[in-house]
Amino acid sequence: MHASPPPPPPPVVHRAAFRDRAAMVLIELGNGVWAAFNPRTASFDAIWRGEVDWRGKVYDFSQETSRPKGEILRDRTQPLATIPDATIEPGQTIAMRCGGRGTGEAANAADSPTTARPQWHSLLLAFDEQGRTPVVVRAVERDGAERARFESCTHVSSDTEWQWNFKSLRGPALPMAVEWTNPGTTPKPVRNLRIEGEEIAWTDADGRALTVTWRGYDRAPDAITLRFDLAVPGAAPVPVTQRVRADGRGLRIETAGLPADSGWKTTLSDDPSIVTIGADR
Repeated sequence: MHASPPPPPPPVVHRAAFRDRAAMVLIELGNGVWAAFNPRTASFDAIWRGEVDWRGKVYDFSQETSRPKGEILRDRTQPLATIPDATIEPGQTIAMRCGGRGTGEAANAADSPTTARPQWHSLLLAFDEQGRTPVVVRAVERDGAERARFESCTHVSSDTEWQWNFKSLRGPALPMAVEWTNPGTTPKPVRNLRIEGEEIAWTDADGRALTVTWRGYDRAPDAITLRFDLAVPGAAPVPVTQRVRADGRGLRIETAGLPADSGWKTTLSDDPSIVTIGADR
């Protein structure tokens, strides 16, 4: 007789910055599968089979954040728009918007695509720069209103070292244009310009975003239970749990506490009560 394979080791939770998102809940399930849970949106932003490429001041003295390494099973963290690198001439403005336009191409914030867009809990702006004269960054909402304007944070002592800039904007409309203007008198090198987002994961029957309140997690020998409240704005919060455990070569997520006949929806699945990802692969 063949002995049954041993059960996976108990799951482990790590708290870390992950793909530019702060305080993420990284669940190591013990069977080679990882899940990155976003406590601000109660969503599984990434699920993969492999390991974590640990980055940041604690691990390699860099300004990077940790990221998945291996076979991606689910990913909601890809940038919405990027510009790899550019040199902004004095007085020049370069721009891009969600949906992706290239370097120097005008971004018309009122020109909305006809395709459906996701809703956003927040948008994340990131870029690197050289030089100690800041660029002016301007974020514009769909109706042309200015959402934010700020100067970049330059390196304190070097004109050649790259300085990382990061800004989180809560709940702007889409499409959103982002502009970088060089008010200085010399060319301004920038790179890795990107717009990322934390997509709203839970909505009511009418498509309105539910309010999420993170309540922490419990660890058992075979599972991690995530706890959070969901609420229609102005109504009493409803406690919800999601139990996450290894399932074969994947994972199983069991959601409990959703009100019957509420019509609440999530991007995880049409029926979030029991969801398996990667288990049969």
